[in-house]
Amino acid sequence: MKNLTVLIRAELEIPDEWELVEHPSGMQVLRVGDQFVDLDIAPLTTKSTAPDAEWSDADTEVINEVLDTVVGIETELEIRTLGE
Repeated sequence: MKNLTVLIRAELEIPDEWELVEHPSGMQVLRVGDQFVDLDIAPLTTKSTAPDAEWSDADTEVINEVLDTVVGIETELEIRTLGE
């Protein structure tokens, strides 16, 4: 068995009214209107070798097989005002 570490860093420009809040579950999440949004790993698959291949989460068997291998995940959210 091998370990694979995946480091994903994404920067989003969000509207001023979106905010970071602590969900009752104890998770820090983004509040968008009356919805809570958690950002997490989302595997996508394709069988195509074409440069413009379409990637999707439709193959739930493979997606679930990959997700079953996750032994830990950490998400850190931070909001900075543009110009900081």
